[in-house]
Amino acid sequence: MITSSLSNHILTLTIDRPTAKNALNLDMYQNLEQQLERAKNDDIYVVIITGNSDIFCSGNDIEDFIQLAQTDDTQAQKNREIIERFMFAMIDCPVPIIAAVSGPAIGIGMTLLQHCDFIFATPNTVFTLPFVKLGLCPEFGSSLLLPQLIGERKAKAMLLLGEELAVEEALSLGFINQITVQPEQRAAHYANTLTALPKEALQHTKKLLSDNSRQQLIDCINKENDLIFKLIKRSEATSALSRFKGNKSHT
Repeated sequence: MITSSLSNHILTLTIDRPTAKNALNLDMYQNLEQQLERAKNDDIYVVIITGNSDIFCSGNDIEDFIQLAQTDDTQAQKNREIIERFMFAMIDCPVPIIAAVSGPAIGIGMTLLQHCDFIFATPNTVFTLPFVKLGLCPEFGSSLLLPQLIGERKAKAMLLLGEELAVEEALSLGFINQITVQPEQRAAHYANTLTALPKEALQHTKKLLSDNSRQQLIDCINKENDLIFKLIKRSEATSALSRFKGNKSHT
């Protein structure tokens, strides 16, 4: 589930599904999208995203992925729309998004961080993108954004080979802002600093930083999702997902 709290114009969203290693399912995508939409209307200056566990997010729920492979085209399209509404709500969030990351960030747990404005992570954080190993392809614009954020060579190592990104390397490459044992406190400090700034100027500045590349990002996400929803029905993906389910509950 996703828990939320609003205080001092700061909306905190917590991925709260520790029994499933904070894997995201369709209900959670809907909840996240609804909460992010609040930033367009409510008196919210900043959004914080964190996880209630020793793992930030283990990615998409494997059960959901296996069901996607078995659904007809109509249901698959509905499921795709749920996921994309979350993605676009995050991309178009008018206020700064701060991530407080504790432990591994896997799959969507990492790719959603590409769309955050500030990231604070614990020393035991590690980032992994196992898409190819699961017979799938990059998502959430990672085929476009990740080379820009961490460099083409490291992005290829992560997206093609599933190579991990250690937290120290993430800091040196500029993917995160700081390594800290208390990421929630650092996120709160930054959030309070941001709320003290003129809101309109803050939002216009964020918009200017992303406007020029937004359409390219949307096109990339559409292309990635077209491929994902084809690949997920192929035998390579269904076999890989079944094997993964047998070894772990979620990724």
